[in-house]
Amino acid sequence: MKRSVAILSSAVLVVALMTGCGKAEENAQQNQNPSSQTDGNKQGNQATDANDPLTQFPKLTLPYTADAKAVVVEYQGGTITGQEFEEFLRVINFMNPQQGTMIEAADNQALKAFAREYTATKILASRSDDAMKKEAKDLADKTFEKIKGQYMGFLGKDEAKFTKLMEGQGVTKEMVTNQMALINESITVLKKNISDNTLKQEFDKMDKASRTVASVRHILISTEQRKPEEALKIANDLEARLKKGEDFAKLAKEFTDDPGSKENGGLYANADVSQWVPEFKEAAITQKVGEVGPPVKTSFGYHIIKVENRKEKTFDEMKEQLRAGALESGYDAFGKNELDKLITKYNVPASKNEAAPK
Repeated sequence: MKRSVAILSSAVLVVALMTGCGKAEENAQQNQNPSSQTDGNKQGNQATDANDPLTQFPKLTLPYTADAKAVVVEYQGGTITGQEFEEFLRVINFMNPQQGTMIEAADNQALKAFAREYTATKILASRSDDAMKKEAKDLADKTFEKIKGQYMGFLGKDEAKFTKLMEGQGVTKEMVTNQMALINESITVLKKNISDNTLKQEFDKMDKASRTVASVRHILISTEQRKPEEALKIANDLEARLKKGEDFAKLAKEFTDDPGSKENGGLYANADVSQWVPEFKEAAITQKVGEVGPPVKTSFGYHIIKVENRKEKTFDEMKEQLRAGALESGYDAFGKNELDKLITKYNVPASKNEAAPK
């Protein structure tokens, strides 16, 4: 399981709230049975009001039961109790509903992975000094206000509804800010060993493709359901039409077999070219800006490509991206070299999602 929580700064987790709203809306539709609502939303046998925005954010259903005082993880220097672990999971759901979906579906292995992540966060945070702790707490307070602002947008700016939402989710402001502060402290501890000089060395090692972004418009003629020669003929015809001045976006909407760019007129704007297959990437890097190129063959078929703009990122523009990668590597190294040696015992409760032994 990839590092999914503590390596992220709380500022990034704010964005995750927005991306998780599809899950919230899905839950609102699925949870029309009053028995699946939070205690605050239950109304006997009456269905909840589907128009109530609070139904978009149901309480996290934990996939296990555990006593609040039970020790879930033992590690050198401390323990994690059932109450701490539950608070961690509820706060993560509050900050990022997509993580809540993963928590509710967690089997024994996934629950252990969440417990391991939380333990890593606590161990790393314990290595922070007073200045780091103050910085982490200040950032947590500011981030809480940002998260609150996003929720308030869904709730019609109704303060009372936001209070009710937090009560329904089983979290308090103190719980949320304390967990975010721990996350921030763990990140700061990892960051202190990442200098700008180290990042610059990584930047200098990167190839051109890894540093290049481009806005590329293309039309894909797929070879999945047609012969290659047929696809090439269509691509050649489209190239000719485009070079005579026909509108690229219009032709892309009509002919492209790429659903990801079809409605956008074939455009991928300001994209990292390194994400594309080699042939397409090479065209994006080398093709003359503003001109329609000849068909480019990839495993998907034939592409007619027009590079609308292209630039190579500077070190300053990539520094935070490189730092995020270094943080990920730093956490991986901590997990590999230290974490599992510091954890002495797991007592994670069994998941209700785990299939019973036959």
